[in-house]
Amino acid sequence: MAVEIWILGALFAGIMALYWLTPLGVPALRRMGGGEASPDLRFGYQPDETYRLLALYGPAGIAHFRRLLWIDMVFPGVYAAFFALLTLEWTRWVGASPVWAAAGVGCAISAGASDYIENILLMRVLAALPGRLDAAVRAASIFTRAKFVFSNLTLAIPVAYWLVAHLV
Repeated sequence: MAVEIWILGALFAGIMALYWLTPLGVPALRRMGGGEASPDLRFGYQPDETYRLLALYGPAGIAHFRRLLWIDMVFPGVYAAFFALLTLEWTRWVGASPVWAAAGVGCAISAGASDYIENILLMRVLAALPGRLDAAVRAASIFTRAKFVFSNLTLAIPVAYWLVAHLV
């Protein structure tokens, strides 16, 4: 399993670098949006603010956002698998029960699944332009929130385990 973790870790780091450190990534989109974060990087959003941001992007920004969403169709599988394998390795290392492993793996997979659904909904919103799909924006926002909650829970599980093991 160690080789898989290293491979997924390298892919995770590479995609993060692509997103945050290159002209293909998030900083360029943020500039196109007047400094505002894209919907998938906010903890929730509403249709009016989303369509206002898309108008700020203009055609070039919308095309850039669409490219990022296509790249983001790879990333959830990478990070979900990476964090699931890290969780399994961590539970073996500390001798945690299968319940802790299931919780961590379940949260990692749920984060990735939520991210996929969010991306599909946001791509549908972009495909419908200049029309509006307010219900799709609202649904995407719910899955964005779920992505953030499950991602943070994945990282919080080892902390919770430590607290239970040392304070109870």
